[in-house]
This record gives sequence, structure tokens and C-alpha cells, in this order.
Amino acid sequence: MKKIVLQIRESIWLKPVIYSVLAFLLALAVIYIDHNELAYGIVPSFLLTNVELAQMILSSISGALLTMTTITFSTIMVVLTTYSSQFSPRTLSNFVEDPVTLRVLGIFMGGFVYSILSLLFMNETWYESEVISATVGVVIAFICLAFFAYFIHNVATSVQVSTLIREITEGALKVIRRQEDTLESEYIHVINDRKDAGFTYEFVRDVKSKGYGYIQLTDYQGLLKYASENDLGVESNFLNGDFLTEDSIAFRVHHSGAIHEGIDAVLNQYLKLGKERSSIQDPEFALQKIVEVALRAISPGINDPNTARVCISYLGVALSHLCRARSNGRYIAYYDEDSQPRIVRKQKQTKDILYLSFYQIIHYGSKDISILTALLDAFLLIGKTADASLKRSIWELYIYSMEKFDSNELKELDQTYLNEKKRKLSTVLGIAL
Repeated sequence: MKKIVLQIRESIWLKPVIYSVLAFLLALAVIYIDHNELAYGIVPSFLLTNVELAQMILSSISGALLTMTTITFSTIMVVLTTYSSQFSPRTLSNFVEDPVTLRVLGIFMGGFVYSILSLLFMNETWYESEVISATVGVVIAFICLAFFAYFIHNVATSVQVSTLIREITEGALKVIRRQEDTLESEYIHVINDRKDAGFTYEFVRDVKSKGYGYIQLTDYQGLLKYASENDLGVESNFLNGDFLTEDSIAFRVHHSGAIHEGIDAVLNQYLKLGKERSSIQDPEFALQKIVEVALRAISPGINDPNTARVCISYLGVALSHLCRARSNGRYIAYYDEDSQPRIVRKQKQTKDILYLSFYQIIHYGSKDISILTALLDAFLLIGKTADASLKRSIWELYIYSMEKFDSNELKELDQTYLNEKKRKLSTVLGIAL
């Protein structure tokens, strides 16, 4: 099911096609009603028009909708250019996959399909009396106009960096919450070593990837069911978001000797590879997007530290939830209902995620006191939800930040402010000064 959801999300054409097909069916239904004069006695007479007037109305509507569709497409291209140049190329999907964008495009295309198809059959020899096609076309035109106004509002909102960062953060939080719910299961445990899972099989077989690309999705529940039914132990040799090639070992199968010959193809069915990373199971990719927007903001060409501060604040929110949901274990073990170990998969340690989320911002923002204070606020927020081991990692990250920062640039007032931040952080982390 998750594979289907991911494919639907990536299929930009799907929603416009659905609206076009619905408009096609609506046009056929209205043509049938007009041809058989089914509207008489049901629809008020003032809503019916003669064929000549209907042709004029539908012709005007089809031309107008085609123009609006062109304007919408041009607007989308402008927004995508803005996202790519001002924010990050990785954020393009956030606008393209926005339901509002695809819905508006689909409604315009559907309205055009209805108008053109109705015009195709609009002639006096086919219709012997007045028709309702023009009235339906006018209603569709008003609907398109309303959606166009909403689309303009949505575009004006979407190009605001705070809106984009919030959407990315909310997407990351959804993934983190799903992972948190998964880890609460009594059949799933976080372990520090593969051997802790307790595999007792005699034989091991390596399974290579059948393709190449980024791992977008792994169906661990389906894999767990297959391993349980066939009495196997499966180690996944990757993290979601890793890039696999055809020479990469994707799985390591533990078995007792009897194993299905087509197991390579079967196990690869539980993987979804793509040309780009996806955040559906990879919250670190969403965090990377936020980091890239922050780096673009503090670059010399843009020099917008306030935007970077916003990014750091939202980064702190996402990482605070991540620290609460994860422990520092390196692996996750899945057990079946008989408490037999079936799957062991890698998990990136939270302390590594903390470092990878901040080290570039620390490096490129090392000359801006406002960036440093925003980082300390983020560390403070993350430290409130972190366990003891992660609190030590946060303090090490703070020391790393101060070492990278040019202390000679600090004035007395700056130093006083930073010392107060340091005192609060040490209190939250339980570090004695």
C-alpha cells in the first residue's frame, strides 16, 4: 500500500487526468440529456439556451479556460524557478506535489475538455430544441474562476519561506511519529549489535539489489510476514535514503539450508528505488531540505540570516521530536508473534543525525552572532527531550560550534549574552560548568 501511495504522490499527471476523465463523462451525460430532451420539465426554462447561443458561450469558455490553463502553467514554472534559485532544488517537489496545484490544473483541463467535447456535438441537426450544455459550462467556468483565485492565494503563500519550512517540518514530524508508533510495538526492539537479535541459522546468503537508485521505501511489514512464513532471518544492509547499485548487497538472508531459488527477486520486491530521495520513510531527507534553505540564506549572494534563524528554529523542533522518538541504538530488530527474530535493519544513530543536521550551518554561519544564538536556542530545545547519552552529544556539538566561531569578533555585550545562553543550556543538559 505504501508503494502505491508513493507512486501516486510522484505521478503529477494523475490528478489532472482524473479531472479530465470526469469532465469527459460529464460532457457525455449532458449531451445525452440534451439529445433526448430529458431536461424539459425538470430544469427551469431560463437555464436552457438555443444551439447558436450555446455554441457562442461554450466557444468563449473553452478559449478562456485554455488561456487560464496557460497562465497557471506559467505561474507554476515561475514558482519552481523561485524554489530552485532561492530555496533549494530539493524543495521543488513540495510545490509540484501540492494537492492545490494539481487540483487547479486538473479543473482547468477538465473544463476545457467539457467545453470542446460539448462543442463537437453542438449542431442544430443533432439537437431539435434548447439545450442545457451552455448552462453547465457557465457553472464550470465560475468554479474554475473560484479555484483560480484560490490558486493565486496559494502561490502567494507558498513562495514565503516560512510557509515552506513549516510544511517541510510538518512532513518530517509525520514520519517521525509513524516511526515512534512503530517502535512502541512489543515485537520491535532497538539493539546495539546485529548479534543481539539472536539469529541461530547455520547458513547465510547475500542478496544483491536488482536495480540502482535511492531507497525511497521499504515494506518491512511485508518482509516480516515473508520471513516468518519461510522461517528466515533477514538483515537489511542499508538505510532508507541510501543509494544502491546492482553490485550492492541489499539483504543478508539467514536460513537453515532450504531456500527458495527466486528469493533475490522476492526480497527486491519489498524495496522501492527511485532517482531521488523521498521523505516518506526518511525524515533525515526533510531535515536536509531545511538545512539547504538555511545555507542558501546565509550565502554571500543572499545574506539573509533571519531566514536562516527561522530554519534553525524549525530544525530544532523536528530534531527534538526525533530525539524523543529514537534511542541511540544502531539497529532495529523485528520479531514475529512467536518471539522469533526475523528482521534486523540499520538505524542511523541520533547523535550522527544531530551532527549532520548542524555541521554545515555551523561552518558557514561561523561569523554571524545571530546564527550562533539561534543554534544555542535549538540545542536548548533539543536537550529538553533528549536522553542522557544524547545530552552529552548536544554539549559536544555546542563546544564544536564555539570552536568554529571566531571569538575575536565577539564584543563584551555579545559575550554576556552567550554566557547566559551557555548557562541555560548547561542546566538543561545537566552539565557542570
